[in-house]
Amino acid sequence: MDDPIMSFEGNGQPDVLSIINSEAAKVEPVNKLPPTPPVAQAPVLELPESLPSPPDQPKETSHLKASTFAEPVLPIDWFSEPVQEYIRTVSEYYGCPLEYVVVNSLFTAGIAAGKKAQLVTNPYTNYPCDFFCMVGKPSRNKTGPLKEVTRPLREYDKANFAKYLEEKAAYDQCKHEDKSYSGEQPVFHQRIVGDSSPESRNALLAQGDMIGVVADELKSFIDSLGRYSKGGNGVGAELSQLLSIWSNVGFAINRKSEETKLIDDPAMCINGGIQPELLGKTFGTDALMDSGFTQRFLFVYPDKGPFIKRCDRKFMTPEMRTSWTGIIGRLFDMQPLTLQLSHEAIHLYSNYADTNDMRADAEEDCYIGGMIQKMNIHTL
Repeated sequence: MDDPIMSFEGNGQPDVLSIINSEAAKVEPVNKLPPTPPVAQAPVLELPESLPSPPDQPKETSHLKASTFAEPVLPIDWFSEPVQEYIRTVSEYYGCPLEYVVVNSLFTAGIAAGKKAQLVTNPYTNYPCDFFCMVGKPSRNKTGPLKEVTRPLREYDKANFAKYLEEKAAYDQCKHEDKSYSGEQPVFHQRIVGDSSPESRNALLAQGDMIGVVADELKSFIDSLGRYSKGGNGVGAELSQLLSIWSNVGFAINRKSEETKLIDDPAMCINGGIQPELLGKTFGTDALMDSGFTQRFLFVYPDKGPFIKRCDRKFMTPEMRTSWTGIIGRLFDMQPLTLQLSHEAIHLYSNYADTNDMRADAEEDCYIGGMIQKMNIHTL
């Protein structure tokens, strides 16, 4: 039986209605396609009865390639498992980038360990302290993780202050009863400061402890440099002290109305946030860039991550907070610990630092060269 002929339009192609009708009637149109050849079966691969044993040494491959990562991410797998879980929980609880939580964790742990933990590298001694700046819009939530992660430091100061008040009351009572009483006057060992004068910070540094400056808005802290000074060069004097503190270089304070103080081997961290549009206005002044103050900051500016709806975020449990407080408490109570780089770490760091030094030396822009060279210290 001949195939029925489909109607054609003037362009020589079958009209749409004819095609639909032919499909409905199970009739093939005239312009039939050639039959589809059968799919060839793939040959069966027979495995040998026994596979060869893998070599003892795995083949070396390069893991740290830019093409390996979809986007730059700050890894946290070098933390212990409880700390990793805490970092992820805080990040999802506040809906903030993971990098903000990591920076605050390093800041808090460094203050707790203080100068009892030191890394000795030829020829320097390095403490776990640095100047941090979290960069991001207000919607990125910089304040939430800052307050959450540093909570154990404030609790530590609160407990120390209560102890100080008790000891101070006992001391005053002894002085009241015996005018010649020569007992040691109690001292409040404060580890966290906010809006403060350089004199108050220097008084804390003179006690020998590492302290931390928490500035929710770093612009306010930097704009206040020299505010408490009565002289004409207050900004320059305070800036000079901050530069020395970052490098753990001691300095003397000479005042006519006060006794001379020697701040020996100071150690201080700074941590806070700033909005992107204020970054250049705050850190880009000639005074800060030419002095090297800006280069001493480690800026954390995360890429935009996925938005987590509030109903989908994790909850911060009391157990999680207690675990983090316990970790920081053990750092406060730790015995002095001196660390040294392994032979492999010395080799890796030397190559990294030497490369940075050569790049900084070849850089025509002194500011960029300073930023490159300071990374050698940030890394430690």
